[in-house]
Amino acid sequence: MKTWKDLREVLVDIMDGGGEVYFQPPTNVRMTYPCIVFERSDAYTIRADNNPYVITKRYAVTLITKTADNDLYLDKLLNLPMCTFDRQFIVDNLVHAVFNIYY
Repeated sequence: MKTWKDLREVLVDIMDGGGEVYFQPPTNVRMTYPCIVFERSDAYTIRADNNPYVITKRYAVTLITKTADNDLYLDKLLNLPMCTFDRQFIVDNLVHAVFNIYY
């Protein structure tokens, strides 16, 4: 079964030394940008005989950059299997692009 640590390795490869990857960071962590922040958000469960047969966890993955010129990272994330773009917004002059990934 794949874990969040396996997904973290994939996301670190996407950043390719260009930024950090954080899994559910506490509020006291000072992040550097660009970065990816991800957290568990849901799970998809297929049942057989009332028992879980297949469980696929969904993660909310947020790419945070200082500029909107983040197409390189966006394209790499969108090329991941089971990844969909959710929304983009700006907070404190930082661009947040949110994706949903089943992993």
